[in-house]
Amino acid sequence: MPELILHHYPESLFSEKARAMLNARGLAWRSVIIPMIMPRPDTVPLTGGYRRTPVMQVGADVYCDTAAIADYLDDKGTGTTFFPAASRLAAQTLARWTDTELFWAAVTLRFLPANAGSFFANAEAATTFAADRANFSQGATIRRLPVEEAAPRYQLFMDELQAQLSDGRAYLFGADWTIADFSVYHVLWFIHAGGAMADDLARRPAVKAWYQRMLAFGGPQGLNMTGTEALAVAAASTPEPLANGSSDIADIPIGALVDVGPTDYGVMPTRGELLHCDAATITISREHDRTGVVNVHFPRHGFGVTRV
Repeated sequence: MPELILHHYPESLFSEKARAMLNARGLAWRSVIIPMIMPRPDTVPLTGGYRRTPVMQVGADVYCDTAAIADYLDDKGTGTTFFPAASRLAAQTLARWTDTELFWAAVTLRFLPANAGSFFANAEAATTFAADRANFSQGATIRRLPVEEAAPRYQLFMDELQAQLSDGRAYLFGADWTIADFSVYHVLWFIHAGGAMADDLARRPAVKAWYQRMLAFGGPQGLNMTGTEALAVAAASTPEPLANGSSDIADIPIGALVDVGPTDYGVMPTRGELLHCDAATITISREHDRTGVVNVHFPRHGFGVTRV
């Protein structure tokens, strides 16, 4: 198997989710640290217009969104599946809710004045980040929650989490992890990384014990690699062949030029030739001078396909 290359930055909560999944499965990976804000000259050749973080590269295949990354990693390394049959629906539903609804509560709480100081090096960095994210949010179909909504939403969730974990189970749905554990973990990690909300964990001992267990997965870091080196890997590689390329959209056949992008926020699309589209995944082919041909993979949930 080609090396697993994670394009990420340390402060990104979804990157923490990907790091934890890689480490939980005992997989070796390479770490390409990308800028927190645009431009990202060594990432755009792989992803086109897609701006979210992280992205995982495997040779000349690029996986956008942690849902696509989890699906790829599920049969790699060691450990149990992220998607056990007995709790698949509940775990996936919780993961998707956490990655969207609870995520926006996390953004509000993390950037409260008492909690945001550790995120930015200085006031100038905070201003630059805010300007970048304002551009990133153009065309968004969601809204950022005011603290009056975010705080009670988070506190209620923490109470419910404490109740679920209070029977001594190791993970949210029993003795083994599911995708839900990693989704809930990265949101809590983001909120509590600033240290200002430590009491929320201290008052909920079962949540704190579970959080410490998950935190151990996020600790190990991959071996450093530069963006230039990662692009050279793509250029020297060939995308893995798709077993059954098909399209479930009647008026967008395989081979059509399409734009693929998120439907909620960060809606900047990636353009390429459609290779596959079904209920679970979207795959397109694109080419750049620095990478040659790459296949870019997206989850279907939360992403749209438009014919150019």
